Amino acid sequence: MTNGHHRLRAITNGPLTVATAVELALRYTTGRLGFRAGGNLWLFYDIRQYTEQRTQHLLPDDGIVVTGPAGTDWTGAMLADGRVVRTLDTIPQLPEFLYGLHVTCTGGETGPGETVTIRLRSQPEGFALPQNAIDAFHFWLVEDPTGALRFEHAPGEKYHYYQPRDAQLSVLQSNPLTITAGAATNIRVYCPPLSTGRTTARLRAEDAYGNPARPPDGPLTVASSAEHRTLPPPHDSAQDVELAVGGPFDTVTVNGRSRSNPVRVSNTPAQPQLFWGELHGMAFNQRPYREYFEWAKEVACLDFAAGEYFSYNACVQETWDTLIEVWEAFEQPGTFISLPAVEYGTPPDTSHRIAFYPSTRGLPPILCEERQAAHDPNLTARYSPETIVCADYRALYALVRRHNGLLHGHFHTQFYAGEDLAEIYQKQPSDLAAEERKINRALQSGLKLGIVSGSDTHDSRPTNPFPEPGPVRPAGITGVWADRLDRPSLFAALRQRRCYATTGGRMIVDFRVNGQLMGASVRANRYRLRVEALGTTDISRIELLENGVVRRAFAPRRQHAIVEDEWPAPADHPPAIHYCYARIFQSDGERAWTSPIWLAASP
Repeated sequence: MTNGHHRLRAITNGPLTVATAVELALRYTTGRLGFRAGGNLWLFYDIRQYTEQRTQHLLPDDGIVVTGPAGTDWTGAMLADGRVVRTLDTIPQLPEFLYGLHVTCTGGETGPGETVTIRLRSQPEGFALPQNAIDAFHFWLVEDPTGALRFEHAPGEKYHYYQPRDAQLSVLQSNPLTITAGAATNIRVYCPPLSTGRTTARLRAEDAYGNPARPPDGPLTVASSAEHRTLPPPHDSAQDVELAVGGPFDTVTVNGRSRSNPVRVSNTPAQPQLFWGELHGMAFNQRPYREYFEWAKEVACLDFAAGEYFSYNACVQETWDTLIEVWEAFEQPGTFISLPAVEYGTPPDTSHRIAFYPSTRGLPPILCEERQAAHDPNLTARYSPETIVCADYRALYALVRRHNGLLHGHFHTQFYAGEDLAEIYQKQPSDLAAEERKINRALQSGLKLGIVSGSDTHDSRPTNPFPEPGPVRPAGITGVWADRLDRPSLFAALRQRRCYATTGGRMIVDFRVNGQLMGASVRANRYRLRVEALGTTDISRIELLENGVVRRAFAPRRQHAIVEDEWPAPADHPPAIHYCYARIFQSDGERAWTSPIWLAASP
């Protein structure tokens, strides 16, 4: 790809603030071949060119206005009727998910170094800027001055391809635009969920779309039940404040409005500890991969995160090198942990499955994709020579196990066959009841699955609670009870299914049978079930389920709830599979699901 700043310029009026519209023109300067009638320009921009209120489509009548040198005529139209365009021909130079338009010279010709101007309007007042603050927002252009190329969408395929397939593409990237955050509308407060009497609260000012923003003017009042502090006006979008908290639980508020997640307070350090993370956030290649983990750590205040590429992206040599580098850089024991992970569209039915790897040492790129585009020679020519190709999900399972990895399914997964984790909730629209029934069918077949939640974000922002193109719901989050914040401890906890899923709220859930934590197997004549739930608001209902069916339900209607029940061992002929789990509902609609505990009668 040619940097192209001198031949593709984005010209705007400022300031460039999220979710506003500006006058925008792209100025393209022809190359040494000039341009002739029948020549093509394909322009692309990121799918994050999107806001809740405004469409990303260009206006039908004057959304694309193309002017060239005297004696030339031009036309322009959105690609794919304004829908998302996916092309692997330009990976990794361009993102995979794009909006695009096609400009054609319909008459005349230009010499080298002449200018064509393309004005874009998606709103009457101009071009709508993205809702995400981006400091390097680009446009990309594929130039075809002689009309030698075609850009086609194969029937039944998700992807567009340039024809002829052996053509060398000339790709230009525009100068970067800096899109700044809007005014702060909220201060979000995060605290570690467990404390022995003091906590460090992170205060983060954000605009209406969740971008880190300049803090509001004036001092901040920060308070818990045990301490009250007044802070001078902050200078940065985020700051940490240490203060005392009182038991048995507490929250931290800012200016009497913004509340933190709950903090459980005990005189003795908890063992295991509770950590929050994102297991399923798609990074694709829309933004530099490092930014995904920087957001997870610094903005979302997570303890751990996995940021997936599809395996056909990950196998490209330079991409794989980047993944390894970033995974190693963000393995920071005690502070933040990256989880090496890749998503696969597995044959025979394109079910999406994720593999997590405890170490990058000796880890090869692995391709397991049903999608025809992943096997296109133009793409495979860029794969690492160390790439291992798995013919189907069974071969993938075997290879992941060889590398001591974990397997995770999500709502694209048609069936569970050998996974360790099941994703019950994410941002993509899906039927929660149907997902839970599918997971219960797998449990009843004999699989032992940990229950987790994630985002499937498409904008490289883990645990993003804001709508984005495609995924419209708030992101889920996974709580893991682990001994320490390091990669071996997190993998051990996930293998033992000491994890639970929420729809995004950082509620604390501790579910045990006979004192053994979620994920365990218990053999006894009687079972003492105990659920402690500490919500972000009042807990409205707690359900105890046996083999997927509600056996007992409680309505505590308070923020901190402890419920207990006692069950006898199964009757004379217990079912081959016998398990229980808890389901928690908050008054604001947030939900949580624990991993099961498996039950068996004592001999």
